[in-house]
Amino acid sequence: MRVFLAGMPMRVVWTCTFLALTLTACGGGSLTVAEYAAQTEELVAELAAEFESLDAEWESQTPSLEAARAYWERRLAARVKLLDGMRALDPPDELADLHATALDLFGRITAAEQDVAARVGSFETAADLEQTWQTPEGQAAQAVLEEVFALCRATQTDFDETEDRESLKDVPWIPPEMKEVIQISFGCPP
Repeated sequence: MRVFLAGMPMRVVWTCTFLALTLTACGGGSLTVAEYAAQTEELVAELAAEFESLDAEWESQTPSLEAARAYWERRLAARVKLLDGMRALDPPDELADLHATALDLFGRITAAEQDVAARVGSFETAADLEQTWQTPEGQAAQAVLEEVFALCRATQTDFDETEDRESLKDVPWIPPEMKEVIQISFGCPP
């Protein structure tokens, strides 16, 4: 029973988190898009491992308020750690607009999950945990996730279009940044 993921597969949640974070750092652009994506992928892998561990732990126990509160505390700590890591990256200039959008979106996801965690903290019985995603806080978090999915699909399309540049790799007069092919699969939900 995945109370905290509202029936969404973990791959979708991780992928969308990766998307949001891939575009979430501030900076002046010392990295190429591919380098930035690779470094982001490392940070997201750490988050994914923590979420996987949390979910496995949750699934292996009888749901309790204490366990739910510990789950959300660790989940939020993992999000903050990832956000700090992303802020330390120096993304390429061409991602500045997407960065601003994603930074706003990721901040809202984090805030929405903080609200869900606070709501879970106010539950009086373990039976209340079944209603986590039906609460106003849970529904607000799901709405933000839908925005993440939309951004994921749009960004995946943009990166997929870089594959057309493969034919330019041996043309010497075209600048390297115009030849860069980004091969990333975000696994965005339809």
